[in-house]
Amino acid sequence: MTNDGVAAVMEKTLLAIADANVDIVPMLFTRFLAAYPEQRTAFTNLEAAQGRMTNETVEALLGLATREYWVPVTITNFVDLHRNYGKIPLEQYAAFVNMLVDTLAEAAGRAWTEAQDHAWKSQAKRLNGMIAEACAGKTPAMYN
Repeated sequence: MTNDGVAAVMEKTLLAIADANVDIVPMLFTRFLAAYPEQRTAFTNLEAAQGRMTNETVEALLGLATREYWVPVTITNFVDLHRNYGKIPLEQYAAFVNMLVDTLAEAAGRAWTEAQDHAWKSQAKRLNGMIAEACAGKTPAMYN
């Protein structure tokens, strides 16, 4: 599937969720804070951060699918900014990204397709790889 095809499939997910009038933000953060309750105190304004983190992650995933030039530097900046909150284990970054994909699947319900599952998970794998590079002090490269 072409990059444009992957992005189109991903966008269909978001449209289905919007049509169902489902807010993924509280769903995602309920999962995240259940898995990492100690992180609640890291947020000075949890309500504001939840939406921003969710949107930025969705944008990064879509940006990867469309090979946007800004994604590698943005991921590096996200990781650098999060260093202000202490040492965040790589597994926690990956868990957040993967929980987002699980949340999208749940929110899409019966509209979730195998193609959507593949599209979101393939971009999540790429994003998690870029996060790992940024955590290692490298600026990630846009790769397949």
